[in-house]
Amino acid sequence: MAPVLLAILASLPIVVILLLMVVMRWPATKAMPVSWLTALVLAFIIWEVPFNWLFEASLNGIFLALQILLIVFGALVLLFTMQESGALDAINKGFNNISADRRIQAIIIAWLFGGFIEGAAGFGTPAALMAPLLLSLGFPALAAVLVALIANSTPVSFGAVGTSTWGGVGWTLDTPAVRQALTNAGLTFPDFIYQIGVWTAVLHSIMGIFVPLLMVMILTKFFGKNKTVREGWEIWPYALFAGMAFVIP
Repeated sequence: MAPVLLAILASLPIVVILLLMVVMRWPATKAMPVSWLTALVLAFIIWEVPFNWLFEASLNGIFLALQILLIVFGALVLLFTMQESGALDAINKGFNNISADRRIQAIIIAWLFGGFIEGAAGFGTPAALMAPLLLSLGFPALAAVLVALIANSTPVSFGAVGTSTWGGVGWTLDTPAVRQALTNAGLTFPDFIYQIGVWTAVLHSIMGIFVPLLMVMILTKFFGKNKTVREGWEIWPYALFAGMAFVIP
């Protein structure tokens, strides 16, 4: 079978998720099982994966999902603890004392603090924490979610203390065929994963310098008083400094 056709078939589970959740508006609790079944059928019929391998992969996926859910659960517990204890009010007061400018608040909270949370927890935790913080500061709901997600586009390369690299990429590529190819090329598997992390970080760092500026320009264009990108562009020195202050270390 042609590689292009295999690539198309391999992408079907993701396409199914997009169609069911985005187009048909199915909840994830229904769309994800359908996508999982699609992946199982394709793996069994097209790639002829043995049944016991499919069972083991599914079981492994369940345990990985539980690990992710525990991390997100901890983040949500922290959020609600902060709400009930009054810590959120104290944080909001502190940020307002620093600056009442929403552009500055967005960069400090979503970009800098959100990036720190992504590195510590990952798995969407920054969006779960930063959006409510921005909302409590008076940001419109859509603006809070938009800013939190844009800011989180860069730190994913080291999310959850590097899980996306050594876990996601490492576990996926850790096969005998890949290891043999690396041995033939004079590389060890840990060195290979390290190089993936380095180059991912370099690419994200180059683009990440401009993410805070892009974020505030989108914020002022769609949610600003005058609906113009110029208001976001006006703080370009601070936005670029914030970008470098994060990606360089």
